[in-house]
Amino acid sequence: MKKTIVKVLFIFAAGAALSSCMKDVQPTGSITQERLSEVIQEHPEKFEATINGIYSDLQSYVNSNMSHNYFGQKSFDYLSSLEGNDMVMTGRFAMSLYHYLLDYWQQNYTPTNNRWREYYRHIASANGVLKVATADVTDEAMLKYRAIALGIRGYAYLHLSYLYQYSYYVGADDTVWGKGAKYDHSNDPLVPIIDENTVEDQPRSTVSQVFDFMIKDLEEAYSIFNSIGMVHTASPTDVDGCVVANYLARAYMIKHDWANAAKYAKVVTDNYPILTSPDDILQGFSDINLPDVVFGCDITADNSGIYMSWFSQMDYFGDGYAGIGVWRAAFAPLCQRIADDDIRLNWFLDPRNPLASIAQVPYQSIKFIGAGRKNVLAGNYEGWELGDYIYLRSEEAYFNYAECLAHQGKLSEAVTALNDIMATRQPGYSCPASTKADFLEELNFQKRVEFWGEGMEFIDNRRLNIPVDRTDATWGKANNHLAAARFKYEQEDRPFLYQIPISEIENNKMINETDQN
Repeated sequence: MKKTIVKVLFIFAAGAALSSCMKDVQPTGSITQERLSEVIQEHPEKFEATINGIYSDLQSYVNSNMSHNYFGQKSFDYLSSLEGNDMVMTGRFAMSLYHYLLDYWQQNYTPTNNRWREYYRHIASANGVLKVATADVTDEAMLKYRAIALGIRGYAYLHLSYLYQYSYYVGADDTVWGKGAKYDHSNDPLVPIIDENTVEDQPRSTVSQVFDFMIKDLEEAYSIFNSIGMVHTASPTDVDGCVVANYLARAYMIKHDWANAAKYAKVVTDNYPILTSPDDILQGFSDINLPDVVFGCDITADNSGIYMSWFSQMDYFGDGYAGIGVWRAAFAPLCQRIADDDIRLNWFLDPRNPLASIAQVPYQSIKFIGAGRKNVLAGNYEGWELGDYIYLRSEEAYFNYAECLAHQGKLSEAVTALNDIMATRQPGYSCPASTKADFLEELNFQKRVEFWGEGMEFIDNRRLNIPVDRTDATWGKANNHLAAARFKYEQEDRPFLYQIPISEIENNKMINETDQN
């Protein structure tokens, strides 16, 4: 018995993130189904500890600290936002400047190495679980662990796909941004596929191979969650069926499989409401008990950082970087297009906002408030560093469902869906579009406003072929981007393709310099 338990613990031991992605894969072992059930009953905390370790990495993983810029998934949200049109740096601050300048894609730079190691660490942790929670398990607890691990592994490969190759398809048919399904990168090399049975270094698999593998993981995870009654769990801190469905919708949209994308978006919309009350919409997105939170992390004094954290980077009212000079602002033309009666205008210190006089810079963001808006208005700024992390909000699924309807030729239904969303943001809103192209542009604009700073603009720009255009030629005097950042890049330009980290090239015998992006 003692040897068997040691073997299980050995499989679940946290591995250091080493140079080759293969070196993140955990040692292998075997255990009978009967003995597995006994171990679960005797030592359930060992499996929970592994899952909790995955959740901890989602919240705070960093390989190399770079000016407090890296802390798991939420750092992806704000750093990728800096690589779009809608977030403006208000000074040449050392932290994150080169993300904003789209000059951090090279093989020897911290960002490409940090992200690679972060996602392969998730994959390694998931593989450790899957080595024990095999496809033939029947114990319901182990089925849950298997589904969580498959969901996390699928999430990790999806995020790798955003960075280490151009989008599966660049653009979609009948949009104002051009291109479509014939602009195909599906056979281009992406990243190595490492599963629970991999024992040797692997070459780069193609985009289509990675997507097939990723979708298979996510589909199985969803099927398991559905079979054990975990499509929607009570806690937003759990990976459950709705979390997996959200990632499936994203993956299918990248592949232009609009029917399946709509199917999984609807899983989320069927289980979660959209925010409707002004108090919730203006709360500050720092409470995972908000009714639209599909997935998040409960931040406490025991698990929080201070300066290396989301609210340090994003909260104007806190004592972190965003509160002491590294101010986050919105792109002026984006704000200027928001309707006067759109409640989301209150997320920015636009001249029309009654709070505009407190702005340190034009169009400063006050969307994210760690202590919560009610506390700040009452003069209580304490606890800003304890704001919860929100990874997924239901509004994404509502917008995605409307977009998928349009791509399927159901324009009138899509317009109705968008009108329903916007009724909660702007009373009396009526979608002005009469063609698919105009509708998708309008929907994209409203989604950009909704998810400002949350990384969604970057993800949608990649798949829809939306250029990053910060030029005076386009925006004139309204342009508030820093002078050094007033450039235009298309989605297939060099800055949007991260190189494989040099450490991987040097340590993976199946990849060499000729395989480099």
